[in-house]
Amino acid sequence: MIRRIAAAGLVAVLMGVAACATPSNPAMMTLSATPGLTASAGDLGYRSVTSVSVSGGQSTNPLWTSQVSNADFKTALEGSLAAAGYMGTEGQPMTVSASLINLKQPLAGFDMTVSSQVRYTVARGERTVFDETVAATGTATMGQALVAGERLRMANEAAIRENIKEFLTRFRARAR
Repeated sequence: MIRRIAAAGLVAVLMGVAACATPSNPAMMTLSATPGLTASAGDLGYRSVTSVSVSGGQSTNPLWTSQVSNADFKTALEGSLAAAGYMGTEGQPMTVSASLINLKQPLAGFDMTVSSQVRYTVARGERTVFDETVAATGTATMGQALVAGERLRMANEAAIRENIKEFLTRFRARAR
């Protein structure tokens, strides 16, 4: 009887530890310098983004599910913009605003796919030069992580990274 209670208690503790949600890692959401997405001298926005603001994110509750916080998203977006050659003070100052509209997450699954929707606005002074909503998905598989909470975090990170990549692709197309 005592062994059964101890075993049940151990299982409950292990399930509790496995269920702990971890916050997103900005480094895993940051897009590195990517050929075709990097700005060069003369391009709109080249080294002229001076300010980035992010809204709509949520902090992770360790007892619930992994989320993407505003601070983590901002760090990833700034890092991605810097890697692409947009952060700096060389051109006319520009501001980038990103509003996380939706982060659609699965409740469970072997392969977890998260969909993200972000509205990006880029302004140069009083003039808006880009204003679009970007959707992207990211997937994490069982082969990447056995624990569902970790797969969800990884899928969140992939969805945000792909969203930033799509934003840079669209902005770059307009910048030419």
